[in-house]
Amino acid sequence: MPRSKLFTTLFIALLGGAALWYMWILTSAKLEWGGSSPDQQQLGTVKDTRLRAMTQYCTGVVVTGQGTWLVGRLDGDASQLEPAAEVVDLDAVVYGKSVEDSEKEPEAAGAFSSFLTRDKETSFISRLDAQGQFQRVAQVSGAACLVAAADGASVFLLTGLDRPESATADNLNQTVVFRSDDQGKHWTWLSKGWFAEADQLAWSLTPYFHGADEVWAWGRPSGGDDESGEATSGAVPTGVFYSADRGMTSTPIVASESLLVPAESVHAQHPDITDWHTGSGEQGDVQTHVLQLDARNAFIWVSQRFWASNPDGVGNNLAFNLTTRARLQRETGPWRVVEVQREDNLFISRLVQNDSGRVIGLIDQGNLGRDVIAELDTTALTWRTLSELPSVFAPLASESRVRGTNFWVGQNSLLVNTTSEHHPPRWLYWWSDANISADGVFYSKDWGQSWKRLDIDGYLGIVGFQPAQDRVIWGNGNWYDNNDGGLYSYGLR
Repeated sequence: MPRSKLFTTLFIALLGGAALWYMWILTSAKLEWGGSSPDQQQLGTVKDTRLRAMTQYCTGVVVTGQGTWLVGRLDGDASQLEPAAEVVDLDAVVYGKSVEDSEKEPEAAGAFSSFLTRDKETSFISRLDAQGQFQRVAQVSGAACLVAAADGASVFLLTGLDRPESATADNLNQTVVFRSDDQGKHWTWLSKGWFAEADQLAWSLTPYFHGADEVWAWGRPSGGDDESGEATSGAVPTGVFYSADRGMTSTPIVASESLLVPAESVHAQHPDITDWHTGSGEQGDVQTHVLQLDARNAFIWVSQRFWASNPDGVGNNLAFNLTTRARLQRETGPWRVVEVQREDNLFISRLVQNDSGRVIGLIDQGNLGRDVIAELDTTALTWRTLSELPSVFAPLASESRVRGTNFWVGQNSLLVNTTSEHHPPRWLYWWSDANISADGVFYSKDWGQSWKRLDIDGYLGIVGFQPAQDRVIWGNGNWYDNNDGGLYSYGLR
């Protein structure tokens, strides 16, 4: 074969191989092919797959020191899932009648009836028994998030149920919260609310438990220009509340100044920007995080992000980040804010502390709104970048972001569910800008130095995480597209 023909053949073969490799990367990413299955075990089963119906919030498995819980939420008619006699109807605990009874007597149900008309969802609360089956212990209409104290002795169900009209005194309008201290056999409605000042919609709370009884919750900080006059009194609400008795009583944390920075001061620092976005409000995107280090020291971080159009009129929108850090201390009395500092070019999306005291966050220190994984030095209060977010399109160029809050930190592992976007080269799609997106679940055993993909659906596939054991809990598709009643786990050690 002539040398020129050989070179031509080799070139065509290499080109064809590269094209096949490129298409394989795109196809396998989009169809979620591949992924490892380390130390696969079955956690438990459900009698009906509808009991493990997952949604984007408030559903999944919560593992405590005293039990393993499952919350599923079904959209639509749940009447076919007839509960056993011992299953607690939480609607009846609050309203004195079940969901079914209220639907039959709409004129007698009043506000509750109109609530049912708006929301046809039902949440099922189940607990794993000694035989490995999740047994339903309670159910409630609408959304419900289950959170537990550190020792697992108390569990709380944060719901979207409206308070009865007879229990709206003292301007308390928080939706209903239940508490169980006997692992789901009995549930008490907390008629005085649970961190009611932090958020009126109970299932929106993201409580942070520390130790046996301490718990924090927060809402939006007060701005320095609030009309309440609290700014001038030196007691500006931070939006954070602390409880030493699992939320039965709570105390607001106040500061001498607002932890929010007005938009005008940020705008003044960037006179070249003329088009600021206000869709997130005057104070931008706001995220609050709390970290308690020990009995005497804690921190509040309030991050703000302001979006603006790129002044060149061509590039991506620009993000301007700012984080305010408040140091809290106490001796024998209440927590006091003793120092407030601000850091430009920092936005904290997530902050997680494991049982060993390592604090890992998703932070953005650029201007494009892209997070990286970083570790906080709790002594120097500085960040060390550990890793970029992994991508299903690697090694192709792509951009990744975390799906919702799907980022977990174990004893020796990191777990993240990402959505990645790849832009094919313009010579391939010369007539338009094209992009391909795909989801993936990844874990790292070396704190982000390397990542492996897991054989889990990137959308609603993860249903729980056991950080102390470094185990991720997953289900085989959602209930309506897979009749597998099992819930499984992978070991990430």
